[in-house]
Amino acid sequence: MGLIYIIFAQFFWATELILVRKFFPTKNPIFLSAIGYIIGSLFYLPTVFIFKEKLAVKDWGIIVIYALTSWFLAQIFYITGIQKGQNAFVITLATLTMPLFALILSSIFLKEAITIKAIIGGIFMIVGFLILSL
Repeated sequence: MGLIYIIFAQFFWATELILVRKFFPTKNPIFLSAIGYIIGSLFYLPTVFIFKEKLAVKDWGIIVIYALTSWFLAQIFYITGIQKGQNAFVITLATLTMPLFALILSSIFLKEAITIKAIIGGIFMIVGFLILSL
């Protein structure tokens, strides 16, 4: 079931690529990110009052890092990449690097093992990406 949710998320993220390239190809990526997140946050706002989660003080530091890396910086680089990329297909292929970064980061921070199968798969991904984008 989790994979189905991820497929839906990928679909909605793909709409960002189309919307930014079509309607905002020259707008400042930081401005677009900010406006997008401000408006997006309005959709999240009711959940703060509905779920009322309690967070420890140490959790707030991790949330700040999560917001900075996963939402702020990633979004700015992604929008800039969408605007400056060759075409939508190549941009989409570049997002295939995420599993490789996840593999590397999970081995460092989660102490997950990097298997031969994962290394071979990563090599195939990189080679395939290069072949398709050239």
